[in-house]
Amino acid sequence: MSGADEPQIPPRPPSSVSRLERLFAGLQAGVVAFLAYLLWIGSIARLEGKSFWTIPNIAAGLFYGLASFRPDFHTRTWSGLAVLLLLTVALSMLAAQIVPAGGRLLRALSAGILLSTAWFYLCDAFFWRLYFPPFALYSKRPSVFFGHVLIGVCVGLYSVFVRPLRTLENPD
Repeated sequence: MSGADEPQIPPRPPSSVSRLERLFAGLQAGVVAFLAYLLWIGSIARLEGKSFWTIPNIAAGLFYGLASFRPDFHTRTWSGLAVLLLLTVALSMLAAQIVPAGGRLLRALSAGILLSTAWFYLCDAFFWRLYFPPFALYSKRPSVFFGHVLIGVCVGLYSVFVRPLRTLENPD
């Protein structure tokens, strides 16, 4: 069958995007946001003369305490990466349920940045201060805040990842 003979899936209006499709799109946007955040905070740490893995190692301290504060990548860094990935994906999936898909780009970006900024302050005020105060001290840095703004941009663009779960049942 040639490309011209294949049936085309008609575009769907944004209101017909299911919650599950938006959840999957939020998951994908969350992973992209996590990678962008990791690249940002790692690059800034390197510019400051610190290890690329500083923030993930500090986040690993949630499980391992002060023993995770090392300048290099080690097995404990994986748990710090998992914490950061979990928080980023949770925010993105939440945003995918709140922000409608297919709306105006500026509105979606603004909502993503607003949500990620609120997420930054909530994590800083409650999560890190209660469960791991050393991270709360480090999260006061402007680079961490701007990293959350970058997360918000990626989260706001989640509708790029919205794809229909259904395909044509009968391609003949």
